[in-house]
Amino acid sequence: MDLDSRVSKWSAIMVLLFLLVIVYFLFFHWFFVAHASLNEEVDSLNESRQKFINEAAKTPKLTEMLQDVKSKVGSNNEFLQADSKNLGNAEITSIFKNIVNQQSETASDCQIISQSPTQDREPEQFEKIILRVRMRCQYEVLINVLDLIEANTPSLFVNDLRIESRNQNRYRKNVNETPAPENLEVRFDLYAYLKIPVEKDDEK
Repeated sequence: MDLDSRVSKWSAIMVLLFLLVIVYFLFFHWFFVAHASLNEEVDSLNESRQKFINEAAKTPKLTEMLQDVKSKVGSNNEFLQADSKNLGNAEITSIFKNIVNQQSETASDCQIISQSPTQDREPEQFEKIILRVRMRCQYEVLINVLDLIEANTPSLFVNDLRIESRNQNRYRKNVNETPAPENLEVRFDLYAYLKIPVEKDDEK
């Protein structure tokens, strides 16, 4: 009889524990899981909030530095005066044409065959205006043009200069004619800078 009582007692306890487990999973488990998940989301939001606070704290300093750069650049005449890329293209084109015209007594002395704006694929600190130039010049005129480009204000720069000889004398019908000055086929990139700092992706 005592044995049966003990068995019944343990059976009742097991049934009670089983019922408690069922009640927990039915009514309380989801609450604790949701609460734990909510805590994780709160922690993640707090981390994001702190990052935004840190970035916001940098903004006044970055703005101040940018304004300082702009104020220093504003009085620098080594830059183009234009304030946009379209106006910059027009300005550098006009400057280059004037330089060539100054050194050319006739059109045959030096001809601009083409000059086309080109995108800057390697941006630096400031916006760059690039002209891809092709021209046909006599040697002496070309040297003078390059010298004026180097001495010009605002500053102009030449990159990827390529020169090929274009011998016209072999096409002369009369060998007694005075040889014409040899023209050179010239290609290069002409560029200058705007007073506009380049905004890098990690600074946006």
